[in-house]
Amino acid sequence: MDMDMMSMMPAWWTPAAWMYLVTSLISAGLLAYGIYGRRHPQQVRALKPVWPVSALFLGPLALVLYARWGRVRAQGGSSQRNRVTWLLLALLPGAAASTVAHLIGVPVVFGAGWTIAGETLWAVALFILVLATLMLFMFEVAAASGERAHGLVKLFLGAFFTVLAFDVGMVGWMLYLHGNSLMQPITDVVFTAQMQIGMLLGMVTALPLALWLTPQPVAAGSEPQPTADRPAPLP
Repeated sequence: MDMDMMSMMPAWWTPAAWMYLVTSLISAGLLAYGIYGRRHPQQVRALKPVWPVSALFLGPLALVLYARWGRVRAQGGSSQRNRVTWLLLALLPGAAASTVAHLIGVPVVFGAGWTIAGETLWAVALFILVLATLMLFMFEVAAASGERAHGLVKLFLGAFFTVLAFDVGMVGWMLYLHGNSLMQPITDVVFTAQMQIGMLLGMVTALPLALWLTPQPVAAGSEPQPTADRPAPLP
């Protein structure tokens, strides 16, 4: 079979990818305006920069999550809200770090022509793993107020293994696309949609480890203050 035919995606992918991209950008802009422009009070202050980035792969769903569990409401939290907030704290920072790392790493590695074992894909995966780990580590350090230097190693290892678990889904998806000649050129909008799907798959594979590393919410009746920062991810 001709390689060009193998690499062709169904025609509906292009308009769907544009719609996904545009709605994601609009969602990210709305979240950034609400958080930084209108200074909405936050359930978790550390998630302020994470919400707009999360919209880049969650699209309008990020608006729904933020409206319900991101902003402070007059009546305070509930045990259900604590559980959902715990889930968001576990997943969104790592996914956001990997998203930014992809936005930087893909054009840098492809532009520089870096390869590992003759494959650009492995160079991209390594670059993103390193960059996303460093970004998530810096987030954890900033969020874990009061942490001492002796806890930095645990924070770094937690960030590394979280990103590694995320990459199981993301890189696995990229390998599937590459192996079946479905991966589009990085200048094609469909490639952007493919990467957004990979982000969602990465969240699935990272979920068990991320939940284990993130402290669970307190019992109902003794909820933390809604503006409390995220605690250290390792017990």
